[in-house]
Amino acid sequence: MAILVLAAVTILVLDQRNVAAVQGLREVSGTVFRPFAGVAETVASPAGGAWDSLTGWARVDELEDENQRLRERNTELEALDIADQDAAHQLEELTAAVEIPWVGGLPSVAAEVTSQPMSNFSHAIEINKGSDAGIREGMPVVTGGGLVGRVSQVTSGHATIGLITDPESRVGVRLAETGEMGTARGQGQGEPLVVDTGIEPGTEVAAGSGLVTSGVDRSAYPAAIPVARVSESREGTGGLSLELVVEPLVDVDRLSYVSVILWEPQP
Repeated sequence: MAILVLAAVTILVLDQRNVAAVQGLREVSGTVFRPFAGVAETVASPAGGAWDSLTGWARVDELEDENQRLRERNTELEALDIADQDAAHQLEELTAAVEIPWVGGLPSVAAEVTSQPMSNFSHAIEINKGSDAGIREGMPVVTGGGLVGRVSQVTSGHATIGLITDPESRVGVRLAETGEMGTARGQGQGEPLVVDTGIEPGTEVAAGSGLVTSGVDRSAYPAAIPVARVSESREGTGGLSLELVVEPLVDVDRLSYVSVILWEPQP
């Protein structure tokens, strides 16, 4: 160990004095070990490239994860927007079913429609209120737009509503402008009503004329509930009456809320 230390000190001293032999030794050492340095760099270079590739792919994965999170958040926001639109529509429908100025002093119960007509051969809807809320068979059902139908069946918590479009339905109506009375009947889902009795032939009835319930004695409905507008008038079968084709004011096949008027027809 002492010899090695002494040799190292000697070489350092000679190197400081620029002794030619030491300079030559340094050059020889550089020449001998330079190839090994190149080999080391060559060996290390792929490792460095591989590391850069690994870190690069890790960054790509991070960006993809972030994009996925953003997509999921965007979907959540879209769902919230749709829910807000639906809530606004439901509120509008409920308001229209509750705030009905022409009902006057008659009490009413607002209810949600739980079942729409199931087919073209179905002419009834169901609501989530029944006898527990004071609803009875025969009571009229309306929205702010006009007449929907009448209660046909009742349980404690539900009721079935027969629609005015039912071919079995009959509604006593009155022309709002002239007072002429007749009877409107349904023709099925999506079809207009027809007033084919009661209107004298030759009566002038303009397209767009409104009809309301007549409210005559023992009528199934109280008076003055808006029902429909005239779209066409024509001569009835045999020329004995004027036939009116009338469009219901309420799209009874697309309802969310209705009001049941707590009024029962007189026996």
